[in-house]
Amino acid sequence: MRWWQDEQGQSLVEFALVLPILLLILIGIFNFGQVFYSDIVINEAARDAARYASLGVSQSEIDQVITEDCQTLNASQLSYSVSQPYPQTSGMPVTITINYPVAVMLPLSMFLPSTLHLQAVMTMRVE
Repeated sequence: MRWWQDEQGQSLVEFALVLPILLLILIGIFNFGQVFYSDIVINEAARDAARYASLGVSQSEIDQVITEDCQTLNASQLSYSVSQPYPQTSGMPVTITINYPVAVMLPLSMFLPSTLHLQAVMTMRVE
């Protein structure tokens, strides 16, 4: 057999060429899942907090609802605000805004932002 017709090791070379691309796709899938999960959590927290605020509860109770709903996220990076000061008047809208930055950990982050800033806004009318 001649050396240029020998195909031993061909699959190893092909695997070495494809492996970085497969790992990049896998890391991207995990990172997208993390961003999507964080977005769902803060949207649900904003909805719950707006519902509680529409019932006329205190600021500390709204803080507790948001903290409990976002307990799987990093609480030190979470920021939120309530649009209407207390006491709330019936019929007026109250808006809850929650902001949360999510770090993007892709190897090609020089082409993408290193942090995505997620925001959830929910408005409900005070009962």
